[in-house]
Amino acid sequence: MAALTRLDVNGFRSIGDEISIRFPAGKPIVIVGENNAGKSNIIRALDHVLGDRWPGSWAPEDHDYHLRNTDSSIRITCGVTEVSHRGSPVDCFELTSEGGTTEINVELTTGNRQWPNNETRGKLPCVVISADRRLSYQLSYASQWTMLSKLMHRFHKVLVADPDRRERLKEHFDGLHELFGAVPEYAAFAKRLKSEVEQLGANMPYGLEVDFSAYDPSNFFRSLRVHPQLDGEIRTFDELGTGQEQILALGFAYAYAAAFSGSGDGLILVIEEPEAHLHPLAQEWLASQLHRFTGDGVQVVITTHSPSFIDIRNLDALVLVSKSGGVTETAQRTAQQLADYCVSTGADKATADSILEHYDINATPELRAGFFARAIVLVEGRTESFALPSLLRTLGVDMNRLGIACIPVGGKGNLAKWWRLFTAFGIPTLVVFDNDVSDDGKATKRCDVLSAVGIDEAEQSDFLDADSLVLGEAVAVMGTDFEHTLRGLIPTYETLEMECRDQHGALSKPFIARWCAERLKENECEPLRSLADKIARLVEAEPPAAAPQQIVRSRTRPGPR
Repeated sequence: MAALTRLDVNGFRSIGDEISIRFPAGKPIVIVGENNAGKSNIIRALDHVLGDRWPGSWAPEDHDYHLRNTDSSIRITCGVTEVSHRGSPVDCFELTSEGGTTEINVELTTGNRQWPNNETRGKLPCVVISADRRLSYQLSYASQWTMLSKLMHRFHKVLVADPDRRERLKEHFDGLHELFGAVPEYAAFAKRLKSEVEQLGANMPYGLEVDFSAYDPSNFFRSLRVHPQLDGEIRTFDELGTGQEQILALGFAYAYAAAFSGSGDGLILVIEEPEAHLHPLAQEWLASQLHRFTGDGVQVVITTHSPSFIDIRNLDALVLVSKSGGVTETAQRTAQQLADYCVSTGADKATADSILEHYDINATPELRAGFFARAIVLVEGRTESFALPSLLRTLGVDMNRLGIACIPVGGKGNLAKWWRLFTAFGIPTLVVFDNDVSDDGKATKRCDVLSAVGIDEAEQSDFLDADSLVLGEAVAVMGTDFEHTLRGLIPTYETLEMECRDQHGALSKPFIARWCAERLKENECEPLRSLADKIARLVEAEPPAAAPQQIVRSRTRPGPR
């Protein structure tokens, strides 16, 4: 079955140096990342080579060249398998644009390069369902490029391959035409129209014949229309909700893609933002169906901003797109690559066979959402994730505005694990924990974190013995415990805790921490300035390296535990 194996892009829009994306078989490709990272540019590049339009007719505009440098070149390569050109196996399609000239070639496995034809490109077409679903357009005959037009054209080719079947169908349509002619108003209008055309075209070298028919002999299936239906009644597309219209569009796209899957041809179905206009449960349901979409010669590619579509079990099909210095970069990791990285950072038992299941079972929506962040702060639990963003916002560091996610991992024992995953994809990540020994009496979990981020054993005691805030390169220790450290650093914090209990009774630690954090003034939070500055710098920094860490201590006043 024809399939796409890789996409290499160089010099196109935000993509400078070449990026390369692999397409593992049998899995939907999920492209994620923050807004404006370049996800849509990747889709446009693929569409230029294998989409509806003939690639050689593309005339790039200034903004299509990287940094608008029209003296540079654009190169887009689509590696393929099971595609042949005039009997010879094809290794890739390559589109280049340089000096105002655009060329499309196929490179054969023999190394020869030739111009492709539509037949060769048609063995692996790409259909892009954009974020604007435009269902009514795609299910019309507004142009030859709509899904309905292309589908009916393929049906027509199959139908007319049998002359007897074609003749029988023509007889049926002729009968329908006679019935139309029995309507006096229609017959009069057709006669008048024909007369007017003959008169107006009298000086033309060719005469015109106008005939209203129930069929188009160049495409018998063009008479068919698609209509939504509810409770047995035909509806209009205007009556559909936006989310329902989207589901129908995706359903039609998949049915279209699979209709001729047995021919040996493949098809690439690209869906931009499948979560658009769907409520969270509908997103989860649609995400669960993507694997069903992938098969029978159909390759599914999506771009998304929803963690519902991130499946860590299929990590090698997850593509993280980011920007560094205005240039689009991509990260894609196999299970083996992740396991090797985890072993190199202290997780000696990590193996390619078990690591993805290990991560997937523990993945919460918040953790999966980390792939959309510019940087990540990992904390133990809800207390820190509720309070820390408020404390930093008071100091002028808005984590949401900066694109920094504060994610609870459910205890010290999970901090190193998730630090390894996110940094394996190059996401700058800071780990925050305290020295509460209730679940880590032998410091095994804390040492795992410190070793993972590159702090050698000789320096780890500086963090393990801390009774207040201590900062390292990729770690922040909140002293004996989170609340004790805040009481020591902020004189009014304990008073606020008591006030909260007086007003609301005995409440959970996360509630109290957030309530207090939201009422502190900037000058009261000043002792946390070094932590706030460090977190703000995450979006400017490279991923933490396994190297000796610089230690910064905050001065504190003694405080009650």
